[in-house]
Amino acid sequence: MNRITKIALGFVIVAVVFLPQLVNNNYILRLGILAGIFIMLASAHNLLMKVGQLSLGPVAFYGLGAYISAILSTRYHVPFLICFLIAGVAAALAGWGIGRLTLKMRTAYFVLVTIGFAEFFRLVALNWTDMTNGPMGITAIPAPAPWFKGYNLYYYFVLILVGLVLFVLYRLENSATGRAMLAIRENEVLGQSVGIDSYRYMMQAAVLSSFIIGLAGSFYAHFFQFIGPEILGFELTITIVVMVIAGGRATLAGPVLGAILFTIIPEVLRAATMWRMVIYGLLLVFIMLFTPDGVMPALVKGFQKLLELIRRRNSRSQKEVSADQESILADGLSNLVATINSSSAAEAAKQYGNAPVLEVDNLSVYFGGVHAVEKVCFSVNPGEILAIIGPNGAGKTTLLNAITRLGPITSGVVRYKGEEITSLSAHEIAKKHIVRTFQHTSVFRRVSTRRNLLLAHNGQEPNGILVNLLQTRELKQLEEVGRQLAEEILKFTGLERYGDYPANALPYGDQRLLELGIALGADPHLLLLDEPAAGMNPTEVDNLMVLIRRIRDMGITVVLVEHDMKLVMGISDRIIVLHHGKQIAMGTPNEIKRDEVVVNAYLGKVYKDVETVGC
Repeated sequence: MNRITKIALGFVIVAVVFLPQLVNNNYILRLGILAGIFIMLASAHNLLMKVGQLSLGPVAFYGLGAYISAILSTRYHVPFLICFLIAGVAAALAGWGIGRLTLKMRTAYFVLVTIGFAEFFRLVALNWTDMTNGPMGITAIPAPAPWFKGYNLYYYFVLILVGLVLFVLYRLENSATGRAMLAIRENEVLGQSVGIDSYRYMMQAAVLSSFIIGLAGSFYAHFFQFIGPEILGFELTITIVVMVIAGGRATLAGPVLGAILFTIIPEVLRAATMWRMVIYGLLLVFIMLFTPDGVMPALVKGFQKLLELIRRRNSRSQKEVSADQESILADGLSNLVATINSSSAAEAAKQYGNAPVLEVDNLSVYFGGVHAVEKVCFSVNPGEILAIIGPNGAGKTTLLNAITRLGPITSGVVRYKGEEITSLSAHEIAKKHIVRTFQHTSVFRRVSTRRNLLLAHNGQEPNGILVNLLQTRELKQLEEVGRQLAEEILKFTGLERYGDYPANALPYGDQRLLELGIALGADPHLLLLDEPAAGMNPTEVDNLMVLIRRIRDMGITVVLVEHDMKLVMGISDRIIVLHHGKQIAMGTPNEIKRDEVVVNAYLGKVYKDVETVGC
């Protein structure tokens, strides 16, 4: 945050804090209170969008918090603070229940269930007259305290609530939790492959979002001192979603700006009478067309472009960097090796000895009647580069998917350092320091190259909300380790000059190197590379060969799936050959070159009754 931004933010905070003294107008204060409620609703709802989920039922949690607080305070005379907390906890439990039911099914199911829950709760509020008083609603809801009179106290109360909510969300966004949510939103599968438990973070977002919305509902009930089924209408859901998207989803300030704008705009448009909704609709269309990412991101981009223009005028012209790739890799290697600590792959290899790192025993993967992998058996020794080759459709990627649990296993066993890992999930496999790359380039595309590497280290950091909220010393130390590692990997891969570039702006070959860097950032002891040379030119392939050899020299065991025979024969210690899902050969590069069955398979000749090798 630069100096100008800090000064502007300071003026805004001062104006907000002293608003009651500046305006002395109850109508404006009431708008300010409503804006505060909407900021809580939009910011909480935005949490789900940060993990790539869309909920169309926030009004259910809002109404649940409001009704519980109203019923407890009017019927059972429970003090406000207890009602307030119970309302938040009840909404959080409801969010947890819906998350348990739907988040593993994702997207459409989550949207449909949240809509259904909102409508269900609306019907309950409308028809359970003994408890909710039906269409008549609950009246005479007490103020938070007898001395709560006038709008000033409510304004400062909601201001404190908004400040606490934004502080919590800010701390989480700038922690391992926030980075994990960013990784899930950008590329969930890649996030899982580096150890990020997407389901856990989605559940955290759902529960925390519901808790905040429940608190907002409780405050609403005690502010208006009346609650009825009309607050559960679908129109409020649409309003909340519009605030988030128009303001700028997945940002912290976007929903705040969206909530303020769309609290004020309807009030301003009241003077337009019959044209009010037409103007409102046209305004929404205008915002979506000209600021598709939201108003706040558009303002930030405009401000950054202005600063960049000023900086360019005052800076010297940049000299082109032309460094020899080999020297860059060598310098990066020495620093990267020095960065790796006692839990590194090299140290782990020393502790584990010469026993196989990975054992695959009779592994089969069937998709209906298609036997993609058929009883494959092999082991991988510490410090080895093992290549898996075969024609297209041989089952190579399916085999890697099964080992890393990003794909199914029909039968067979996979062991890592003697421990069976067949039943583990993808992120648990990554936390065992088994990391992979993908056949098609997989990076966090809209994130800078440097931040890609920081996200890769996220799976090694604590994932509890409380730890990330408190920003403990242990967490800060791990974050610093991640930052140092990211810088060394940038040097090691020769991508240092692209550190601040978005990943999708890199040339294709450098994106492949970035994908390899992401895998290194997850601290692998066993690295599975799926066609890393695909699409690279001969020079890039030569540099990749240097990288893979040096990765092995660091103590990292490598399993390589590749079609480029120059790369395979040049760096592999052993080679396994698959054909139609079956393992037809295993041996050194020289043995594989002379194997007639392998030659025939690659030339496409028909052969019969080939014996499976390895089991």
